[in-house]
Amino acid sequence: MVNGRRWLVFIFVLYFLLGVGYSLLMPIWEAPDEPAHYHLAWRLARLGAYATQKLNYEANQPRTFYYLGSFVIHALDKVDTHYSDYYVPFEYKYNIRVAERRFDWNAENYRFLLGVHMLRWFNLLSGALALWINWKSFGLIVPDIPTLRLAALALAALTPQYLHIMSSVSNDALGTLAGALLFYLALCVVNNSNNLVNVFSITLALILPLTTKLTALPTGAAVFFIVAWNWLFGMRQKRWLVITGLILLSGAGILYFFFPEVIRSAQSELTWRLFSLRKNALTEKYLAFISSQIIWTYWGKVGWVAVGLPYWIIDILTVFGLIGIVIRIYKLIKSKPSDPQFRVWIATVLAASFTVLAVARNGLTTGATQGRFLFPAIGALSLLMVSGWHDVLPERVQRKLPFVMIALMVALNLGLWIFGVIPVYYQPFLD
Repeated sequence: MVNGRRWLVFIFVLYFLLGVGYSLLMPIWEAPDEPAHYHLAWRLARLGAYATQKLNYEANQPRTFYYLGSFVIHALDKVDTHYSDYYVPFEYKYNIRVAERRFDWNAENYRFLLGVHMLRWFNLLSGALALWINWKSFGLIVPDIPTLRLAALALAALTPQYLHIMSSVSNDALGTLAGALLFYLALCVVNNSNNLVNVFSITLALILPLTTKLTALPTGAAVFFIVAWNWLFGMRQKRWLVITGLILLSGAGILYFFFPEVIRSAQSELTWRLFSLRKNALTEKYLAFISSQIIWTYWGKVGWVAVGLPYWIIDILTVFGLIGIVIRIYKLIKSKPSDPQFRVWIATVLAASFTVLAVARNGLTTGATQGRFLFPAIGALSLLMVSGWHDVLPERVQRKLPFVMIALMVALNLGLWIFGVIPVYYQPFLD
């Protein structure tokens, strides 16, 4: 008999231990776009003004994280402004995708910027909340299979790249949290025909991506799709479609009136990412490059796409992950639509598929596309992978699957630290 509570606590303890480890092992600014993200929050705290796009290339991002971060920095400033200073040493700008440090921290210029670590740990908490919401979602999908739920949670929580990104300064954690909440709402919509729940869900599906990060938009699209399907084919009276449309239009109008920059930035970003195309986007060489980058930075390639797990491990993880997803989808196709869990599995597939398609399309626009943009749907993706494995394993192995998953992912993290992070990033003066 599986003691779910103990396993759950154990997974979260490991998540925090490993996450704090990444936050301390990775020198300041050695996470994707970390200086730019911190600068936006720092400038709000110190100057009370938001940076322009010309001053900071991340200024077009949704602003919730930066306002929350500014409160943390402002609180530290009341104690000592040196704790949260914004200082960037010499930058080796071409050390992207190179296993070398990008910033020249040394014994003469090193500063412990507590503000950076406080925001890293704030994101770590956000990532934990996203995992907890995903855990609740798993309970709606497979309520009677605790080993499957625990194994899926372990895979999501202890994936090296997830831990690294959740312990960095960026808006990825809030976007991941928004995606987890929208995934949960999609499942609630499937299980609940209450129209007020539907309206609330699609309202959040519109607002959350615009205020946290647009990477949550595909899971929001899944919510819209499910609600629209229910209303178009499950309702005799379509008045709720009209009511919801009016609410959304009114909400968008209010948002545009009070926060026009939010709508303009989102419109600009969406237009660019959906309709622009790189010059060499459809060449075989580029497609191979961007596919490899997305996959690698989903499982584990930390820093500025610089230090990752070995190729062969990435290949094994990807192949087994795809096998698990294919098995689950095959069993879903073979199952009957009348099955009580059929619809929640369809919602899971939609959330995962929409996110994968959005990230893949984004890869045709920019070579900066990374696997971390899949994290708003990491709960759905992890459950699909693990459920496929779980279905074909003998019962005695199923009972051990949470332990196997935890052991495997912890080993991958420690291996990445010992053979990658520490040799490249560790410096004695950082102690």
